[in-house]
Amino acid sequence: MRRTPARSRAVVRAWLVAGISASLLAGCAQAPPPPEPPAGVDLESYDQADGNGLWLVSGEDIADEVLAAVRAAGPVHAAGSFTETTRPDPEADLVRGRELSVDYRGRPGSFDARLRSGSSSARIVVDDGVAHVLGNAAYAETIGAPETAGEVVCTVGAEPVLDRWAPMLDPADLVSAMLTSAPLAVGDPVGDAEVLEIVIGEGATVGVLTVERYGPPLPRTYIAADESGDASFTFAEWGAEVDIAAAAQDLACPEG
Repeated sequence: MRRTPARSRAVVRAWLVAGISASLLAGCAQAPPPPEPPAGVDLESYDQADGNGLWLVSGEDIADEVLAAVRAAGPVHAAGSFTETTRPDPEADLVRGRELSVDYRGRPGSFDARLRSGSSSARIVVDDGVAHVLGNAAYAETIGAPETAGEVVCTVGAEPVLDRWAPMLDPADLVSAMLTSAPLAVGDPVGDAEVLEIVIGEGATVGVLTVERYGPPLPRTYIAADESGDASFTFAEWGAEVDIAAAAQDLACPEG
């Protein structure tokens, strides 16, 4: 894996952002020319045909580049799960415990999500500042309102719902949680692969997030495991709009 000298990180980062911006403008009537490598940084071995250059960015800036791409991309279909593991005593094997899963379509403040935590499950639609929630009996017990089991509950403002399920209901927060747990490094491009691998952790690797090799470094897949649990997520359909109004109609608020 290549490393950029510390004194050159800022200019390399600025150059990478310029390159990504140029790629976003591809297809316009007159696309701008590729940016020139910054002075004082040896990038002779870099060819734009190799990809977006994320592997040239230093560890502390990798997350910034990915999160900027996530925030700019708009809607996404994100799905996956985290399963807790525990060790009853120091000599025992790890035991798999509760699973937390999510299937999310949309963007922050406008989404349709299905969540499960153990026996508790709920569908949550947030549209135009209103949260529509349909939970099962276990979920209703969890929130201290057993009478709402199987009934749609609507609230103005989604903050309580978002806080309860954080970071699962905001793609940027979810990806940030994946990337801020350990040191990061990006492997060099391999052959004609369409993704780059961001290795999370050192020594005994904690996880790997794959991102787009060409254009903005948007996440595709994530896998991770350690003694606290294991996780697996996929990200797809970046930028594809979702009919959240129709989803909200499926969970229409009770009259009165």
